[in-house]
Amino acid sequence: MKTVFSGIQPTGKVHLGNFLGAINNWVDMSNIKNKNYFCVVDLHSLTTHPDPKKMEENILSTVRVLIAAGINLDNSTIYTQSKVSEHAQLSWVLSNFCQIGELQRMTQFKEKSSELGNHAGILTYPILMTADILIHKANEVPVGDDQTQHLELTRNIAERFNNKYGNVFPIPEKTSGKVGTRLMSLRHPENKMSKSADDINGTIYFDDSRDQIIKKFKSSVTDSEDEIRYDLEAKKGISNLIDIFSSIKGITHKEVEKKFSGSKYGEFKIEVGETVAEYIEPIFSKYKSLNEKEILSLLKANLDIAKSSAKETMKEVNGLLGI
Repeated sequence: MKTVFSGIQPTGKVHLGNFLGAINNWVDMSNIKNKNYFCVVDLHSLTTHPDPKKMEENILSTVRVLIAAGINLDNSTIYTQSKVSEHAQLSWVLSNFCQIGELQRMTQFKEKSSELGNHAGILTYPILMTADILIHKANEVPVGDDQTQHLELTRNIAERFNNKYGNVFPIPEKTSGKVGTRLMSLRHPENKMSKSADDINGTIYFDDSRDQIIKKFKSSVTDSEDEIRYDLEAKKGISNLIDIFSSIKGITHKEVEKKFSGSKYGEFKIEVGETVAEYIEPIFSKYKSLNEKEILSLLKANLDIAKSSAKETMKEVNGLLGI
């Protein structure tokens, strides 16, 4: 049985990009006889200096969304990162097996340091991510292409530790599951769809109404042509809409092009918007029906499972280190 780990930040409301880029994949994997750990990585969110009260709300809301999306709770452990102190403990240990230059070369460090400030949390972020993966000795990690560099660093750190202390950690692989779609903003298709408020009109949130969704798609940025064709260089906006439609419907880009051959952009936008609204509605409906007490009870039970696994790993690591 393989162990799978993946995480999601509670930095804002879950959006369509989270579903099509990661959560759908998690749902699929949760229905396979794996040992799945799906973590709300709130420690990573501290790099944004979040409001404490909002953080608490976002954590609970994120867990509710994961459950509403259909993750199989029989095969999955959903928990909050900060409640398992072993994540941070292992991160400190593993920082001694990573070079500063490696961290400085990270693409996301260069991007985030200019956006959030050049502080140490941004620099050491990938080491905590490595600890997240290795604390449960994960074999597979479902990540998008933008996280491949981080996974490579995790593999390098695990190999260095193993070379020094024996075969402790599996060398994690990128998941063999389907690759998630990297959705872009409807208003700024050169940028990723974001949880941030400044891109509210370019982002489809899980609790948007049908009318809100259709309105956002109607106002989505495209190009001056009127040909529905997938071309990431020349037609970023239309390509993004094709990505969304093909991901939800489970068809190829070519099939989308064929289906909408001869259609106008306005018609295509409305069709994609209606498709997204139909996809989102049952998730939000399930979200609203979930009992908060039941969720808190589930989190408590899951926390015991996660802590047991993490403690076992740290006991082994500490024994090898002599601490």
